[in-house]
Amino acid sequence: MIKKIKEYKPSKWVYVIFFTLPLIFTLLILKKLDNDTWYLLSEGRYIVQNGIYHIDPLSMHEGLKVTVQNWLSASIFWLAYSAFKEAGVFLLVLICNFFICFFLYKIGNVISDNNRVLSLLMMFTTSVTLAAHFIVSRPQVMSFVLLLSLIYILELYIKTDNGKYLIWLPILSLIEINLHASLWWMIFLFTLPYVIDSFKIPILRTQGYRKKPLFIAIIVALLMGLINPYGYKAITFIFTSYGDKYMHNYINELLPFTFKANNLCNHAFIIMLSTALIYFFFREGKIRVRYICLYCGTLILGLMSVKGFSHYFLVSIFPLAYFFKDLFPNSFEDLPPKMRKVLNVLYTFLGIILTVCCCVLLVWRLNNIKLSHDSEKALEVLGKFADKKVNSVYSSFNDGGVVEFYGFKPYIDPRAEVYLKVNNKKADIFKEYYELQHNAMNIEDFLNKYNFDYLIVAYNDAIRTTMQDNPKYFILYDDSNLKYTLFARNDLIDAKTRNEIIESYDKAVKEAKEKEASKKKS
Repeated sequence: MIKKIKEYKPSKWVYVIFFTLPLIFTLLILKKLDNDTWYLLSEGRYIVQNGIYHIDPLSMHEGLKVTVQNWLSASIFWLAYSAFKEAGVFLLVLICNFFICFFLYKIGNVISDNNRVLSLLMMFTTSVTLAAHFIVSRPQVMSFVLLLSLIYILELYIKTDNGKYLIWLPILSLIEINLHASLWWMIFLFTLPYVIDSFKIPILRTQGYRKKPLFIAIIVALLMGLINPYGYKAITFIFTSYGDKYMHNYINELLPFTFKANNLCNHAFIIMLSTALIYFFFREGKIRVRYICLYCGTLILGLMSVKGFSHYFLVSIFPLAYFFKDLFPNSFEDLPPKMRKVLNVLYTFLGIILTVCCCVLLVWRLNNIKLSHDSEKALEVLGKFADKKVNSVYSSFNDGGVVEFYGFKPYIDPRAEVYLKVNNKKADIFKEYYELQHNAMNIEDFLNKYNFDYLIVAYNDAIRTTMQDNPKYFILYDDSNLKYTLFARNDLIDAKTRNEIIESYDKAVKEAKEKEASKKKS
C-alpha cells in the first residue's frame, strides 16, 4: 500500500485545474495596467528608437544623469505594447505569472521528493497570494521568475550534487542586472541561505554539501553584474536610490509595516500567523536552515517596507512542501479502482470547464484591458496647442509618466530615484516636490523659478488654489468629472484665441452652476 501511495500520480487534469485557477484569479483581479506602465513604455520607446541614454531625455530638466536600471524590461514592455497595444503588455504579465507557477511547482517537486499533490497546493497558495498584490505590469514580475528559477537550480544542485546546474547562476545574474538592476542583489541574498546551509554545523543542523562549485558560480555571477550599459552604477543603484527620507515618507509602498497601511499588510500578517501555527502544531515536520533564513530575511524586508513583502510571499510558503513531505502523502488513501475512475471523470469535467472559462475570460479581458488615466483628456487638449520639443509641463509625481507617454516633458514622474541629487548630480528635485506638496515652500516662488508653459493640475494638488488666482496663467481646459485642470501661460496663445477659450469656460461654469441650482430647487 505504501508503495502504491508513493507511486501515485494524479490525473493530468489535476495539473490543468491547479495551473488554470491562479490564471483565472489573476484575470479577475488584474483589471487595469499599473500606473508605472506609462513611464516604462516611455523609457522603452526611447531606448528602442534611439538607444541607451545616460542623460535623462524624458523630463523637462536638462543635464540630469540617469541610470536606467530596468532598460531591458522597459524595452520588452514597449515591444509588447507596440505589437499588440495593451493586450501585449497584459499577455506579457500573464506569461510571467505562468512561469512563476511553473517554477514554484518544480521547486515543490524537488524538495518534497516528487510529492505532486503537495507541490501543486503550495504552488497554488503562493501564486494566488502574489497575484493579489504583486502580479502587475512592472519589471518585478520578470524578476520573480528569475529568482524562483535560481532557487530551483540551487535545489537541483543539492539534490543531485551535479555542478552543471550552477552554470545558470551567472547567466541569471547577467539577465537580472540588465532586466532590473535594483533587484540584482536579491540573487545573492537568496543564495546566501544556501551558502550557510552548505557548511556542516551540527549545532545549527545545517545540511552540508559541496561548497567549491557554489562559491565559483557566485564569484562568476558577481563579475557578470558588470556587463551592462552602466557598469558599476547599475550594481550600486539600489544603495543610492532607496534611502531617501522624503521618498520613504511620500511613497506608500516604501512605508514600514503597519496594520493601518493597507490590505497588503493584513494579508502578510495572516501568512505570518498561519505559517507560525503550522510550524507549532506540526512539530514532527523537519525544516532546513536555508528555508528558515529565506523566511526570516524576506520577512525583515517586508517589515522595513511593504514593498519587501513581494519577496516574502515568494519564498515563505513553498518550504512547506519540504516540511510536510513525510506527513502529507501523494494520495490520502488507497482508493479502489471504481472510485479512481469516478475521480478521474470529475477531474476531467472540472478541468475542461475551468479551461473553457479561462479562455473566455482571457479573450474578454484582452478586449477590455485599457491603459487609461484621468488626465488623458487634458493631454489631448494640450497636444493641440503645445510643442512637444519645446514646452515644459508641470504635473504631479503620479501623473508625470502619462505626460511622458504623450510626448511631453514633465516636471517630475514616478521615477523617484531620477530626481535625487545623489543620482542626477544636479538637483534634489524630489525633495523640492515633497516640500511643495506639504506647504513647506512658497508656491509663487516655485512657479516663478520654472516659468512653466503648461500645468496639468489635479484637484488635490497643493498648487491648485494658487493657480486659479494667478494672473500669469489661464484655464485652457477643465474636467470637473475627472478632476484635472489644464493651465496655460498667457503669452503662449494669441489674445483672440485666449479670450474665446476663457469666454467658453466661463459660460460652461455658469451653465453648470445654473444646472446645479435647478437641481437643488427641484
